[in-house]
Amino acid sequence: MKEIGKRVLKYIIIYVSIIITFLLLLTGVSLIPKSKIEKNVKETAETLTEQTNRYEIPIRNWYMLFDNYTDALMVNTAYSIDNKNPFYSAMVARKNYIPGVTEEIYPDRTGGIGRASKYQDLDQVGELNDTIKGIKNESFEYARYWHGYLVLLRPALVFFNVTQIRNIMTVVFTLLLMILIILLIKNVNYLSAIAVTARNIGNRLFIFRSNHARNSCIFDCNDIKYNYCF
Repeated sequence: MKEIGKRVLKYIIIYVSIIITFLLLLTGVSLIPKSKIEKNVKETAETLTEQTNRYEIPIRNWYMLFDNYTDALMVNTAYSIDNKNPFYSAMVARKNYIPGVTEEIYPDRTGGIGRASKYQDLDQVGELNDTIKGIKNESFEYARYWHGYLVLLRPALVFFNVTQIRNIMTVVFTLLLMILIILLIKNVNYLSAIAVTARNIGNRLFIFRSNHARNSCIFDCNDIKYNYCF
């Protein structure tokens, strides 16, 4: 019984320690001055504006599609962090927020994140472009979502823009997949290595044929969030 109590206490300590560590990491990266990421966020906004929210690359009768919509939201959230209130800012995760300029801030709500009233439809790329240019829009919080990606994204934006980040992630993904395949071949079997390889490649390139279109599509998840196919 005493052994069970010790184990439960150990798990509680580990759990609380992880939460505290994650909160400290989020607060720490939120202290990075906005001026340090401004150049790369501006270049990112220009790239995504040129590509639009759904960037299609035609390949014969196929399309490779980048989900810039979510990438723009993530970069907007990273740029909208207020360094004077790093912990609070990381927790509420606002977009379109310009310290000292933004007046209308809407709290998080169920059913999806809000949009700037100037746009008829959700346009995350447009809102990111407005924010980096200092154009005042309504700001919206996204507190219900855990924005752990900021721990990597904000430091990355100090050195790289979205294109460079995508290239780096492609290299990292490929190297990790190769290491995984080698380990599976050595420690399990070839069949498992083939299955895992197919699954991981499928997670990057999702192929489907629409009933409402002549062409099939390849959804390329080679973007910042990299593990999400829509």
